[in-house]
Amino acid sequence: MEKSRWYDRLFGKRLIKCSSSSNTEDFDLVPTAEVLQEASYTGIYFSFANINRQNDEFVAKLRDLYDRLKGERDGDSGKKLEVVQVVMWAHNDNYGDFEGSHRESLVGLPWFAMPFSEIELKTRLSKRYRIKSGVPTLVLLGREGTTVSISAHEKLLEDPSGTYFPWRPRPVDKVLKDVILQPGGAFYSQHKNFGKDIRYSDIPDGIRGFYFSANWCPPCRAFTPQLTEVYRLIRGNEPNFEIIFVSSDRRCRKRERKMGTLRTDTISLIIKILTIFRCI
Repeated sequence: MEKSRWYDRLFGKRLIKCSSSSNTEDFDLVPTAEVLQEASYTGIYFSFANINRQNDEFVAKLRDLYDRLKGERDGDSGKKLEVVQVVMWAHNDNYGDFEGSHRESLVGLPWFAMPFSEIELKTRLSKRYRIKSGVPTLVLLGREGTTVSISAHEKLLEDPSGTYFPWRPRPVDKVLKDVILQPGGAFYSQHKNFGKDIRYSDIPDGIRGFYFSANWCPPCRAFTPQLTEVYRLIRGNEPNFEIIFVSSDRRCRKRERKMGTLRTDTISLIIKILTIFRCI
């Protein structure tokens, strides 16, 4: 028995060709495999029919990107981007003509969409990608259906020209390369030659943990002593293991108080950037 393909499992066997209809005509249906088997990336655009007009700016940007990338080919692997729209509804109890609004949402668009009748598959998709009701979302998948980005909606608004498409998450080493850190605890006692402040890229190679915490958070205050004990045990076998504290305190005094506690508890490093601390 032939194993079903990932796009058939997600979207069903057939998709709507949005550009094939006017308000008075039926949509053409095309095999899902014909649409997606050569696509390097598949964008799933979750829209909401009864609030669609509020998202016109995003649709325009997505359409521009789609038109720009549609003709491009990713090496020999096929076309670069295809889009499947999943039309849903927010506040269903206040809406009447579901099928009519579904058609109205899709007419004239250049990409494809799931048929109105695929309600069960749409529900499964929305749960799979944790779609919030009433919040238009763009999820980007790779060639084998693996998730590339669950925040492609925000990425497109930030980068409408698609310069950094497909917006893969940047490696931590690149994100924090020039971030200034303030040494503390065991790291400070073992690496005094670094001085008062060091850069993330200066930390010796090893396993790194990130501790997101705040002075106002009771569970954090309860967890810190436990983390300290685990930290000491791990460093017995992994001397280059470090923990980097990322504060969520909104006030600098509270953050500094927490930093003092962490130094006492031998937590290694403290990120020293106001945009992360959000001090006011």
